[in-house]
Amino acid sequence: MDKYPVAWGLDIGHSSIKAVKLSRVGSTVTVLGYTIEPITVVENGDRDEAVIKAMEAMALREDFGTTPVLAALSGRQVLTRTVNIPTINAKKVDRMVELEARQQIPGNFDEIEWGFHLSPAADGASNDVALFAVKRDLVQELIQKSKKAGINLIGVSVSSLAVYNFVRYDQVFAEDESVIILDVGAENTDLVCYQGESLWMRTLAVSGNDITKAFMKKFRVSFEEAETLKRQTGDSRQADKIIKVIEGSLNELTAEVQRSLGFYKSQNPNAKLENLVISGSTFRLPGLPEYMAERLRYTVNILEDLDKIKVAPGLERDHFLHDLQSLGVAVGLALQATGVSTAKVNLMPNTLQMQRLLDTKRWAAITVMVLLAIAFTVNYFVTSNIIQKNEGHIATISEFTKRTAADTEVSQKVLGEVGPTALKLKAYNSYGAQAGVVQAVFAEVTGVIQSVVTERGPIGDTAKSILEKGDPYLQAAYLKNLSVPEFDVDGAGGPFRPLDSPREVTIEVCIPIPKGVSSAQVIPLIKERLKKIAVPAFMTEMVAGPTLFSDVQAQSERPAEDDYWYLEKEHVDETGTAKPIEENRKFPVIIETFGCTLTGKGNGK
Repeated sequence: MDKYPVAWGLDIGHSSIKAVKLSRVGSTVTVLGYTIEPITVVENGDRDEAVIKAMEAMALREDFGTTPVLAALSGRQVLTRTVNIPTINAKKVDRMVELEARQQIPGNFDEIEWGFHLSPAADGASNDVALFAVKRDLVQELIQKSKKAGINLIGVSVSSLAVYNFVRYDQVFAEDESVIILDVGAENTDLVCYQGESLWMRTLAVSGNDITKAFMKKFRVSFEEAETLKRQTGDSRQADKIIKVIEGSLNELTAEVQRSLGFYKSQNPNAKLENLVISGSTFRLPGLPEYMAERLRYTVNILEDLDKIKVAPGLERDHFLHDLQSLGVAVGLALQATGVSTAKVNLMPNTLQMQRLLDTKRWAAITVMVLLAIAFTVNYFVTSNIIQKNEGHIATISEFTKRTAADTEVSQKVLGEVGPTALKLKAYNSYGAQAGVVQAVFAEVTGVIQSVVTERGPIGDTAKSILEKGDPYLQAAYLKNLSVPEFDVDGAGGPFRPLDSPREVTIEVCIPIPKGVSSAQVIPLIKERLKKIAVPAFMTEMVAGPTLFSDVQAQSERPAEDDYWYLEKEHVDETGTAKPIEENRKFPVIIETFGCTLTGKGNGK
């Protein structure tokens, strides 16, 4: 299939649709965006219509437009067979594979779409061929849904190959190691093993829906309610209880995996199986990754970070990585569409299949040549007629040229009216850029105070008991007041201008001073850290210099007194008599005032 610089990968699941948008520049692949759209099926409603509505909502919100989209069919919908063929001339591979496919794929071969992936076998002297076949009606159904939703579908692949493409491209493992991928979907589970270029896969019957049914049975709720309960279970403290509820389904799953891997080892005796990559939202259940590691005795790798693929600066990286566990198929599809994947199976009817037909039936190619000769002959006789029609076209073009000139004059007039308004609207950029100044200053200053508190720890005379009214546990400092001047909306240009004058930020810090402790131990530390606050990323275009404050000065220091209430309603004195304590206790403090200068790039400094 063709390669595209930007493409979407679309994973249509049972309860939601996941989509990831990638771009490729040279050898660099970057995530430009992603979305997860729930599929909402009303009671007794049509699921196909619900899927189309979800696809429409996603395409409209994310502005799919004409961007190429590669979608996947699940392992439940695709027939998969693996055959072994000898190493032969590359030109003969397609023909031999088709002969094998006709023997391995049941039913009417003319009513299916099929494809294959070729990889070296473990013996080093032959090739393994993974065959994939799907009913043509299913592909056409997906094409029609995409058309209704306004999605530019350019290909249809397989979920197991997609998650393989993602892990193989992005996750780094040793070349001599066999990597296991376990992708648990709603309706089936894909098990994939690969080592270097060799590939083996199997579809397992146990799925995420079986786990959902375990929740249904335990809590006596509907399937939809159980699915919601399963997705919302995220408290690790409930891990043991959850594992007990679904232990039956998990035992079936692990047994299936062990049997399949046992077969794989029998075919690949030198395979080095150590790492298991788990994929799918089912593994968000607390305790499940640990359970799988214990039962299968492999190192479990959770999809929680990217090794090679970049994340665009405008996309929240932490949010994307939080959802990565359920996005493996979508990422793998987008990798295939951008042309960097290992497996490139496309089950969508295309010109390549027509070319394969022509290669296997030479008489069809001869027929095409005859038709071309006839076409050239007919073309000779109709040339004169076409010339006459062209003269008419020229007259029409002349008329449209005049209309275009008139439309251009109108357009220029409209631009003359819109231009000044556009310049006024552009001024909002400066206002929007400064909207978070106060919040940024507050966040950074409180962060400094917190770092001092964490480093210095509690202060006070802990040798005395509270009843002896010794100094209580106090933190080293706390923020008493923070003042940031507001915009001068009455000045020239109002708030719609760059930060063109320094803003003096006043910070008051309250420092408890127990007996024998000096404020000199804390004040210089706070001042130094205020000076070192880095400029937040969103403020780099308006604040001059590498630090948030261009200058920090300790302006004043004054003694004061603060207090707190000590309450002990169940206190019992030495005689055993209940004697509640409710006292207002005071302690000395120093209030230190810092003056910090916030200098904008508009100052010319």
